[in-house]
Amino acid sequence: MKLLVSSFLLLASSFVHSAPKETIKVKISFMEALAPKDTTSSERFQKEYEYAVQTGKDLTREKLRSCGYEINDEKVLYDASDTLQALELAKKSESSGAWLIVGPRRSNHYLLAVKGAPETPSVSIMASAKEVYELNPMHLTLAQSNQKMASVLASQTKAKFKGKKEITFASIVSEDCVSCLDFASSYNSEAKKLGFKKLLEHKIAGEQPDVAELESFFKSQKPDVVLLPNYSKVSSFLIGKISKWNPDTFFVGSDGWGDNNYGFVHNSPQLEGASGMTVKGFPPSDKGLSFFNLGKQILKNPSMASAFPSSGSAQSLIKAIEDTVDLLCTFKPKDKNQFKQAFLKHGKSEFKNPWGISVFKLSDGELVFDKTIK
Repeated sequence: MKLLVSSFLLLASSFVHSAPKETIKVKISFMEALAPKDTTSSERFQKEYEYAVQTGKDLTREKLRSCGYEINDEKVLYDASDTLQALELAKKSESSGAWLIVGPRRSNHYLLAVKGAPETPSVSIMASAKEVYELNPMHLTLAQSNQKMASVLASQTKAKFKGKKEITFASIVSEDCVSCLDFASSYNSEAKKLGFKKLLEHKIAGEQPDVAELESFFKSQKPDVVLLPNYSKVSSFLIGKISKWNPDTFFVGSDGWGDNNYGFVHNSPQLEGASGMTVKGFPPSDKGLSFFNLGKQILKNPSMASAFPSSGSAQSLIKAIEDTVDLLCTFKPKDKNQFKQAFLKHGKSEFKNPWGISVFKLSDGELVFDKTIK
């Protein structure tokens, strides 16, 4: 009897020690201006956004489980025209116990989200305004700064006009876009250092602003370069107008232009004959995925690589998920508060842009990837 009891206790003890630990569920809110009625996005973009999130979860599920975690994600989508939703929905995410908010790509939206959830760690997938980099270490971005991108754009503009004694330029900026205004300010500063001469700085509002008053300026002054650091719909509209007044204009822009798969600049009928250049914090996905581990894993699977969206936001989402998993498995937080402390101490070293700055050329209405500058 003693032998049986002893054996039973030994087996029971062995079972207790080998029993799997309870999985900790980590709530992550993925916030983006992707509501179905949003005129500046599309149903395709929304599906690809959701596909990227799901792919990141699928590829990290086993690693997370071995570390004792499981991602419980929620998609928080809203219309880009209702910017205050970013603040209100972030507030709801914080009150509902989100450990992390993977925030909107637009700087003004992300800054509002931070105001709505000041005590919850967050990372934007693309916000690049100066104000974003001035936030405390609990709120980060995977984008390159406007200052760095504007510096590259100015130097590439100068190289385009190599040999010209004085490069003249005009700037037309959306006054309701924080990142656009910040990019314009940075470009102006860099252009001045390089000896450019600014002929005009004009602020606009809306997606199809009234620019009839500018026609005489462009026909008479004919600046070499026109800076349009706005979102793609506005920039496409302006390029179409200005190129009719002055066909030789060279247009330069920020990452708001999109790329050869997303946005209104690429392959727009009204831009036939237009030429220019833009910079982005992300190369096309077939190149950009090779810059980090989870991306390399996708590239090793031909079917997965061919199905993966080419947008910068998709790459950034995958990178944000990889960084979150690394943070969890390295520092093993038991709850939201411990995660917050780990994020504050180590978030900046985990959530970093690995891509450098990519240059895209606008040629006859098409955006084509040119090169990446580290």
